[in-house]
Amino acid sequence: MSDSTNIKENVKRLEKRVAEESINETDMITLGHYYYLQGRLKEAIDTFQNILQIHPHFALVYYHLGLAYFRAADLKKARESMHKVIEIDEDFTMAYYWLGLINFRAGDNQAAVDALLACLNKDPGHLIALYDLAVIYLDMRKYEDAINTLKKLLKAYPDHAAGYYQMGMAYNYLERYNEALFYFRKTVELNPKDTDARRMIESIAHFTQYPEGPI
Repeated sequence: MSDSTNIKENVKRLEKRVAEESINETDMITLGHYYYLQGRLKEAIDTFQNILQIHPHFALVYYHLGLAYFRAADLKKARESMHKVIEIDEDFTMAYYWLGLINFRAGDNQAAVDALLACLNKDPGHLIALYDLAVIYLDMRKYEDAINTLKKLLKAYPDHAAGYYQMGMAYNYLERYNEALFYFRKTVELNPKDTDARRMIESIAHFTQYPEGPI
């Protein structure tokens, strides 16, 4: 039985309990999450809002509500929901992470950086936050900040192919082509199917002297 079939059956079971008024808040959150997974975002949002009418200080529900709004491309309400999570529980690490992505999608790069740094302050080894922070620094043309962030990422996760690729891009933007070539080749070593890295190697290899390691 596939995961999608399991979800459909669980949704039917939980919806029946809603109709019978015999469902608890934990199952309501689960139902909202299943709606979210099915792409039934209006129903997910309505479900989470119904829970909040009864429990207005439920950080986890605001978190799920924020994810649903984000997926529905309502960035204003997604941001408000994540701020509410943090207001209720300042140690809710993933709320800072998603707030960073929401701000980035909204075009507010500095607010995105601030949120991701707050996430990393709570969890310095947060792999995805480190990676996304570096990508945003690249978008802001803060290449040295991107490199420093990626060094932390690659020290903790030395087989992170995408991290090596972004490091290559940072050095490429700085016109430090020897280092860029090293990291692009490292990317292909870890992920031979990375056509972007291969194209970058072809683009810059002809005018570089490939070093034995990063300078």
